[in-house]
Amino acid sequence: MGLRAFVKGIRITMTVRSYLSPLLAPLLALLVLVPAPARAVDGYAGIAFGTDQKAFLAKKLCTFQPRKIDVVGVEYFECADLTFAGEKVEAGAFFIDGRFLRLSIVTPLAQSFLIAEGLTQKYGKPSSQSSAAAFERLTQDDNAQAYLAFDHDTIVYKFSAQAARKKQVLLIYTSPRYEPLLKEKQLQFVKDSL
Repeated sequence: MGLRAFVKGIRITMTVRSYLSPLLAPLLALLVLVPAPARAVDGYAGIAFGTDQKAFLAKKLCTFQPRKIDVVGVEYFECADLTFAGEKVEAGAFFIDGRFLRLSIVTPLAQSFLIAEGLTQKYGKPSSQSSAAAFERLTQDDNAQAYLAFDHDTIVYKFSAQAARKKQVLLIYTSPRYEPLLKEKQLQFVKDSL
């Protein structure tokens, strides 16, 4: 898609009725223009991916509590009091084999544009992203998703429209090893049943 078609898509996005939509056009326009510096994300807030669970929890980013999730091979801890952009927000930490490999943060919706701009300034142009049409669907459909990913997709800013037009924006820091390790665990689980 050429820049002109992309910008035209941004203008269309501005005409939709959701309170999130005024944030989308400037966000998408910004992402086209920013060069990508070389960075390597290897954790969050000074806690490296691969840190053992006990050491991670000792850092006390928030009051993490274990929660059961339906993902084979993953241990999950969540909290509702992580300080992010001056607010207390929900967060989740994901562990495989007792090692910290992913953190998700429910970011303040009102600060979505600023967060995306900050990510772009810090990590450069997205390494991958949804189409302009996917962002537009966020304002029109329930169960729509769109994302921006940075630094070889180790940072994902994921926008979701859920039932009754409820909006949620997740900032996910992930080890590049998370998906391969998860797949390995899940395959082993299946193989054990064969």
